[in-house]
Amino acid sequence: MERSNGEKRRKLLGEILLEKYIITQEMLDSALALQRKDQGKYLGQIFLEMGIDQEQLNQVLDYFQHRKKIGDILLEDNAIVASQLEEALRKQKEEKNPRKPLGRILMELGYINYEQYLNALAKHFVMQVVSLKNFMPSKEQQKIIGELYALKNKVVVLEDGIEKLKLALSEPNLAMMGEIRRFARLEKRIEFYLTRAPEIEPCLDQLYPNRPH
Repeated sequence: MERSNGEKRRKLLGEILLEKYIITQEMLDSALALQRKDQGKYLGQIFLEMGIDQEQLNQVLDYFQHRKKIGDILLEDNAIVASQLEEALRKQKEEKNPRKPLGRILMELGYINYEQYLNALAKHFVMQVVSLKNFMPSKEQQKIIGELYALKNKVVVLEDGIEKLKLALSEPNLAMMGEIRRFARLEKRIEFYLTRAPEIEPCLDQLYPNRPH
């Protein structure tokens, strides 16, 4: 489909998923109806809740360049204004490698709180937020990740089932998630979940009681 000036219209996420036979028209209609009721939620999040594979959703977002940046998400959520985003981006450019996540810088500047950052991360990575407050981690299941990697990247195994491996992350990034998918060498599906940093630390303490702090 083309615009009046001859430029092609950018396809929407739902259209792409429909064309790729990842969803049906009925699923798309249901998702759009749910989005109208909860306008703060992204369509990708709704499809995830409907059972669409997380990796497929992320592959489509990246291939078709539909993944929104954290700063743009916070702007859309009215959590920040453009001048605050520009200030944070300038500060981020001044950071030496590794650069601090933009959301962390915005929190340090006092422009957003942690829950706003968590909500933006969930939208950016198409991840569901889970609480680890009453979760009892399994040392046996955690072995699949490895102690050094788990401590460095703040990863806790939620479930290692027959068909899927569920992992909780507090500071996700696409590179790390790609690493896990490559090196796990599993036939089973890997699902990533977002959790709060203050909740993942006690789990890591239980798993690795002698870890350095």
